[in-house]
Amino acid sequence: MENNIKFTSSYNSSDKILIGKVELTSIGREDARSVYDLTIEGINLYPDYSDYILDSTNVSDVTTDSVGYLMKVLPSVRKTAGYMILVMKENVLQKFMISNPEMFDFYAVFFTIDDAVKYIKSKR
Repeated sequence: MENNIKFTSSYNSSDKILIGKVELTSIGREDARSVYDLTIEGINLYPDYSDYILDSTNVSDVTTDSVGYLMKVLPSVRKTAGYMILVMKENVLQKFMISNPEMFDFYAVFFTIDDAVKYIKSKR
């Protein structure tokens, strides 16, 4: 998969975990659309993945309209993955727990990739 300045992907083949990492510190609607498209591309390139982690720890500012694209990707990931994990900073989490609580009906949220991977492995 081709990585770019907005988003990179990696695949942990031994654990079958696909990780998408948002490289931006601020995400607007167009950036979120690009992340969505690249997430779908990653899912198609690694059809044998079991779980998906979206790493947004670089992000400090997310516009409300960009959250729609995070929600849009969920049906695609949920059809194929055991767990959809979101990794983000605590202050960003708090902002969206208040403004978009429905988002957290679908995501498990952690603050580090290592914690997310440990959680996935503990549930297998």
